[in-house]
Amino acid sequence: MSNASHSPKISDLHGPVFDAIPDMFVLYDKDHTILDILHPKPELMSDRPEAFIGKSMTEERLKQVVGANYHQLEAVISTQKPSRFVFRHKGYRSGKILYYEVYLSWLEAGYVLADIRTVHEKSVALMESEHLHYFFTEVLENLAIPVSVKSMDTERYVYWSKKAEQFGRTAEEMIDGTEELFMPKNKAFQAQQIDRDMLQGKEKQYQGVEKYTLRDGKEHTFVVTRTLFSFGDEKLILNSALDISELKETQSSLLHTKDELARKNMSLSSALSLAKVIPWGCDVERDVFYCDYDAYHPDHAPEPDGHGCYVVPMERYFAGVHPDYRQEAIRMIAELKEGKRTEFHETYMVHWFNEREWEWVQVQCSVSRRSVGGKPVSLIGSAQRITEQKETELALLKAKEELNVKNATLSSVLGIAHVIPWSGDLKTGVFSCDYNDYHHEEATEPDAKGEYALTFDRFFSRIHPDYREHAIEQFADLIAGRISEFHEVYPIHWYNDHEYEWLETQSSIPKYEINGDLRQLIGSARVITAQKQMEESLRIAKEEAERSNTLKSAFLANMSHEIRTPLNAIVGFSELLADAQDEEEKKEYLNIIKNSNALLLQLVGDILDLSKIEAGTLEFSFADHDLSEIMEELERTARMKISDPAIEVACKERMPGCTIHTDRGRLSQVMHNFINNAAKFTGQGHIHFGYRKLPDDRWYFYVEDTGCGIPSDKIDNIFGRFVKLDAKAKGTGLGLAISKSIIERLGGEIGVTSVNGEGSTFWFRLPAGCVTTSGSAAEAIESPPESPCPDTGQPTLLIAEDDPANYKLFEVMLKKHYTLLHAWNGREAVEIFRANCPCMILMDIKMPEMDGYEATAAIRELSSDIPIVAVTAFAYPEDMRRILSSGFNGCLPKPVSAESLKKKISELCPGK
Repeated sequence: MSNASHSPKISDLHGPVFDAIPDMFVLYDKDHTILDILHPKPELMSDRPEAFIGKSMTEERLKQVVGANYHQLEAVISTQKPSRFVFRHKGYRSGKILYYEVYLSWLEAGYVLADIRTVHEKSVALMESEHLHYFFTEVLENLAIPVSVKSMDTERYVYWSKKAEQFGRTAEEMIDGTEELFMPKNKAFQAQQIDRDMLQGKEKQYQGVEKYTLRDGKEHTFVVTRTLFSFGDEKLILNSALDISELKETQSSLLHTKDELARKNMSLSSALSLAKVIPWGCDVERDVFYCDYDAYHPDHAPEPDGHGCYVVPMERYFAGVHPDYRQEAIRMIAELKEGKRTEFHETYMVHWFNEREWEWVQVQCSVSRRSVGGKPVSLIGSAQRITEQKETELALLKAKEELNVKNATLSSVLGIAHVIPWSGDLKTGVFSCDYNDYHHEEATEPDAKGEYALTFDRFFSRIHPDYREHAIEQFADLIAGRISEFHEVYPIHWYNDHEYEWLETQSSIPKYEINGDLRQLIGSARVITAQKQMEESLRIAKEEAERSNTLKSAFLANMSHEIRTPLNAIVGFSELLADAQDEEEKKEYLNIIKNSNALLLQLVGDILDLSKIEAGTLEFSFADHDLSEIMEELERTARMKISDPAIEVACKERMPGCTIHTDRGRLSQVMHNFINNAAKFTGQGHIHFGYRKLPDDRWYFYVEDTGCGIPSDKIDNIFGRFVKLDAKAKGTGLGLAISKSIIERLGGEIGVTSVNGEGSTFWFRLPAGCVTTSGSAAEAIESPPESPCPDTGQPTLLIAEDDPANYKLFEVMLKKHYTLLHAWNGREAVEIFRANCPCMILMDIKMPEMDGYEATAAIRELSSDIPIVAVTAFAYPEDMRRILSSGFNGCLPKPVSAESLKKKISELCPGK
């Protein structure tokens, strides 16, 4: 602080000049200390001048003496530029409101001089009038809505904006006029009464919806706001009106599209929040914003200034803008001040009433006045709180995003389910759907909406004739309101005009005209051809299952008869054989038992084959075989079975050097079935068979007989199950059915030609390529070296069999010619082989302790030469393959005949 005793005096500086000037002068230093006071004004000072001189001024004292604040004084000190302002003060002596003009000057000596002069009432009135006129013309005229100002001292209008002329009166007509000039008397009276109530303090602001007929002759709806405010001692009412005639249309359009929502946002916000529009100004030179104190001020705001305004420095205002928007707001104002732009329109968040909550504010601003050099010196604009509107907008955007997600999810679900949404316009008679979801092959491109369109008539013409009339009737009932929805399935030319697809359609009527007439159909379509085919397959499968169940019952009944017939002969003649004395009679009985046994074995074999065919597990073992050798074997076997000299059995047609790649057993099985059937029905003549190559390179196999033939009405069923032309003939009626399945699995076809009474030819054709004519596939079987035999005079056989009855059978068959060693299980078989030297081993497969596979593996470790033959009840081809690949030299399926057993021993042990 400076020392007052050494401070200069004003009189020392300028002499008696100051004495002639009635103004009050106050001298400050840089520390805000009062150094001297000249011509003190008693109305301004609460104490003697000596009480202030030499003391640093507080904010309150500074405002009391010169009406200035620290900001204003600091601005002069820092910029060294003068400042001028007017303030009002309640006199200490008179108690009246007095006005003073202050001029702050910077002195080169480093001091601030305050020149304070009294402003007379006329001058004050003139300044306030000029300020009010400036406010009206520069601020209110820039608002986009009709605005007027009414003095409540005279109850007449003092301002009428250009926009207000749409009410039918010009500014010249309305200045000093009343409401009767532009509205009916009763309505004018109501408006005047509202203004008087506001003046009496019942309310400071009025807002209501009113209707007026404008220059265009139409009645418009306005949101009218009347706000009471003071200017000096005068009470004024600010009127504003917003046309909301199109509000409902605007609100409806907001629900349609996001673009319209953004475009109509401002209009809706203005309509809903007109009372919250705050005109404001900006003094660029002082860097302050100001607005009417009654229109807006935040919580804990200081008292209004001398003009009734809330004043806030720019720095403090920008500090209240949300950090995310602060720099942009600063930049906008800076560009206006620098002349880079003339206006801006921004939306951001600010601390509006307090520092706890953020409010969305929409700010508009433009340059209102420039200096002589063209530099902006003042700005005007408006601020509008739009928090509710912004929250609504954000909520709508969120709802739209959620709706988009749901629509995308629904589209994905419909796409996965192959469901096609469609609509039908009843006015135009057209169905339509998304082109990418579905279009007929005749469509070349989508329409302008990206859709595929089809007339009702064209759609129904594509439905299958058997379903068309019903579909049209259902559609007519839906339109007539007799039904609310329909669900139909029918075949239709969907993708093209050549093939029918099964279509499932559903439909309802969601939209009606205002008068109640039907407007639009919606529905869905789904191609269910695969589903219908599956349903048809299931229906056929069900019928097949039912038929199979019926056949099963018939099969069991038939099998019971077929099995009991030979079994009855075996049991009966076995009992008679024990009591027979005559040798011829015994031979007859034995022959019957042998034939019945063969029939029973054939029946069991056929049943097993049939069960595999039913289960789809009939297996084939393919290899190359000499076809001539197979035919020779068939010829030998057939001649052994058909000993009647009246019947010639011969293979009449063959080709040398032919090798066939097939399952030898299955091929022989089919040929045996053909030959056996021929033998049953041929009493004399011949049975010829053979094969040849057809012109199309396929191979033709046949069995021809001169038997009784087949009636023409029975040929179509000859390959069915349990079909027997002669019920008395032996057989199961399954052989030809099994043969048909075998040939079809081999890729061939089977058939018969027959003349009743003359004979038949059963044949089958195999594909080209299954037979080759170069080389021979005759398989040479190498005879194993003879195993040393003990010197007993008879060859020794080892029989591994756990069933006493089966061993007894082997013993009866072989004991006259061989020395037999018996093992009750696989382990004993290995031990007996190690201790003895058998020529051959007959090995059962299923035995306790060690089965036939394990025993054979152990024996092969001791000898690789000893012949081992499996004698087993496992007789399927896959069993045979496993046996032959497990070290066995051969296999005899049970039941075993003495003839087949001795033949197998002779093959593997020649000379034994």
